[in-house]
Amino acid sequence: MPPDADGAFGVLFVCTGNICRSPTAEALARRELARYPGAPIQLSSAGSHALEGHPAASRSMLAASSRGASLERHFARELTRRRVRGADLILCMAAEHRPFVVSYDRAAASRTFLLASFARVASQWDWLATSPADLVGLAAEHAREQPGDDIDDPLGRSSEAYAACAERLDSLVTPVIAALVKARSVGSQGPTW
Repeated sequence: MPPDADGAFGVLFVCTGNICRSPTAEALARRELARYPGAPIQLSSAGSHALEGHPAASRSMLAASSRGASLERHFARELTRRRVRGADLILCMAAEHRPFVVSYDRAAASRTFLLASFARVASQWDWLATSPADLVGLAAEHAREQPGDDIDDPLGRSSEAYAACAERLDSLVTPVIAALVKARSVGSQGPTW
């Protein structure tokens, strides 16, 4: 899927309720993206079973905040056909989310990955990508899911579970954003960030 009219590359994070994992991943990605002013990457998140408008879980807010990211203004968004079709890259928190994405747009299968699987490929192949779309193509060719790639849902668990989830998300989101920015810089004809 080509970038939108303003040239921004769209990344959509997907989980179940859009109140814990995917909004934390989005907030951490925003924190990372702030290191690259002007980088034309658009971030969003949604849930396969989200109740539209619900705030982020309070423990997710605390866990994100402790890592320098904010969920204060986040409200849950439902996964929709429009959101799926508008994304250039869809990063699911667990394998159970992929069928919901693909049910909205079969063509999305080639740009939908588990976050952990994509992060692994991004760190291995970013040197070869000439654009974010090229990185997605390399991921479609080389990404392989491994046991443990699902990110456990901390909902209803201890504060420590939320903190561990945020820490894992941070370790995955940071290299993904760096790889996308690097690929965008290599493939762009304009200034690098």
